[in-house]
Amino acid sequence: MSDGSRAVVVTGMGSVSAIGHDCDELLRALERGESGIRQVTRFDTSGFSTRFGAEARGCGEGPVVADPLNDMERCARFALRAAQEALQAAGLRTTGRVVPSERVAVVLGTGLGEVDHPIHELTVDLAARLGFEGPRLTICTACSSSTAAIGFAQDLLESSCVDVALAGGADVLTDRIFAGFDALHVLSPQRCAPFSTPFGTTLGEGAGFLVMERPEHARARGAAGLAVISGYGLSGDGHHETSPDPTGGGVERALRGALDDAGLRGEDIGYVNAHGSGTESNDASEWRGIQRGLGETTAVPVSSCKGALGHAQGAAGVLETIVTILMMRRNLLPQTLNFSGSRTFGPTDPVAGELPRPGSYSHALCLNSAFGGSNAALVVSRRAVARAIPRERASVPVVGVGLVSRHGLGWDAWQRGGTDVSGRVPTFAMADVSNRIDPHGLDASSRFLTAAGALALADAGIGLKSRQRNGAGLVVGSTRPSPESLERFGRSIDEHGLERVSAPAFARVVLNAPAGFCSKLLGLKGPLTVLTTGAGSGLTAIILAAELLSSREGVDLMLAGGVDELTDRDEGAAPAGEGAGIVALTRNHSDGATPPRIVSWGVAGPGRSASAVRQALSKAGAGPLPQGQTFDEAYFGGPGTREWALPSTLAFLAATAALRSGRMGRALVTSALGSAVSAAVLLEA
Repeated sequence: MSDGSRAVVVTGMGSVSAIGHDCDELLRALERGESGIRQVTRFDTSGFSTRFGAEARGCGEGPVVADPLNDMERCARFALRAAQEALQAAGLRTTGRVVPSERVAVVLGTGLGEVDHPIHELTVDLAARLGFEGPRLTICTACSSSTAAIGFAQDLLESSCVDVALAGGADVLTDRIFAGFDALHVLSPQRCAPFSTPFGTTLGEGAGFLVMERPEHARARGAAGLAVISGYGLSGDGHHETSPDPTGGGVERALRGALDDAGLRGEDIGYVNAHGSGTESNDASEWRGIQRGLGETTAVPVSSCKGALGHAQGAAGVLETIVTILMMRRNLLPQTLNFSGSRTFGPTDPVAGELPRPGSYSHALCLNSAFGGSNAALVVSRRAVARAIPRERASVPVVGVGLVSRHGLGWDAWQRGGTDVSGRVPTFAMADVSNRIDPHGLDASSRFLTAAGALALADAGIGLKSRQRNGAGLVVGSTRPSPESLERFGRSIDEHGLERVSAPAFARVVLNAPAGFCSKLLGLKGPLTVLTTGAGSGLTAIILAAELLSSREGVDLMLAGGVDELTDRDEGAAPAGEGAGIVALTRNHSDGATPPRIVSWGVAGPGRSASAVRQALSKAGAGPLPQGQTFDEAYFGGPGTREWALPSTLAFLAATAALRSGRMGRALVTSALGSAVSAAVLLEA
């Protein structure tokens, strides 16, 4: 953008929550001090430690899909209703310049992983019902999912891959999720009281979406901006699968990343909408992170919406962002409901009270944290702020590759074994990869991913030191939670009932659990996220990692790729294989070697490979490549393959190997098999 700003405008919003089925109802409920936390009616809670939840009752009447009502359908109802409201508010259906359907992205965040259908189908079905044919990305980092989704939508817009992004999230409250959180002993016996007592959270549900556009695009079609998304930041705790880093370091890194992305300083922030889940460990660590990020003596108002909305899981971030925008536009500060007295470690100004408080501010922070240590932060502003120095893009060196496949450990083993993708990974000892990695408690996906990441680092000659870890991150493409962990969770229910379900088993059924383990074991504390697009998930993860690396100060190393894990039911599918492929990307490389570099990339909707390729070639100023220099995921998995993450990753690794060998000077990697995205990456020696 000409002023150096990365900001995008929000031109429409839609929400479904426990206190309203649209944004008008949500606003009125907040202004009246209402809470949506009540006794749960959807399922029996008599065997649990609490009866309280925040259900979005009576929303989405009428079938969205033909199947009997289930969790996925209820989640789809919430998403469709919120999305339609956002589009109506933005005038995309009624007024202004018509936006081509292929130029509209849908980026949805959800933690919904305990389902029989691939998670990305929720986003694919939503986009199809809305008539949009652009990229369809699903972000799955549990309770920070929709916050990260808004950030990646900003990236898609800035890179001009799309003109409009519908970004947000949806999640549903189920008996299994309720049982899992209860087993973790984090549910409050009463209504959630963030930063106060009693300790504990209250689970909720809902959906929210923002319509996001570049400012010039919104102006051209006559759309009014409601607010500005100025920047976002991501981080990993690298600490524990369910407990946050007690120092608040992860929150601080995400917060600082968002401020840097927006070109702002801590003193510019006038309000923080905290994750504020109500649990003793989360609230204390988050407050420490806010203090470290904004200043130890900060008196900035810090409140949590969860006393009103409950914890809406993957939809929490977008709903809280919508609340922030609604309040900012009315010069109000959202209140922290149910606050009855401060804890030892809590905000100095939690905006306690039953009603919003008058207050004017130009910039606000929205924070969210999740299982696996995934933190996300957004800066929401009244208007865009010009950056003093426009960011410069650079090519991204590919300095290491790691592979765990049916042929064993390493790329050399793959080349010796052939290109057949089908089959199980043979048993291997983690000590064969590194004697510094403790494999205890890892499911198959976590083992594959951690081993592949360690192999990529070893191939790059990188030994992570403590000073490097804050700038080293991980982006993983996957298609479903670990089948091994899902089976363990199901067996726990069968053997002990929902009231005594295994807490460790529950913690590992979220899609981002393997990435959380990998980041902890490899010491990665920079940007951390997990996505699914079905086919192409691995290549899309590499693209997002390259985007983070090329556009952000403080990010020095990214690992990225895909992981798949087979079940006995999958083995009849041909071809169907498991494993993990990871590449190590750096910002700069100065040891005298000349590794292959990612010079450009493109992302388009399903079945639009030509568009993704044109984007990649155009950005690099390159012409069409000869056929022998194109590496397509279809080579590693034909049209009959289920939508796996690994084939597109293998295509990228093969292209990297060809460039390393000197057989060619340029290579194009493409993915277009799936129902969510088409992607292309241009590499040069």
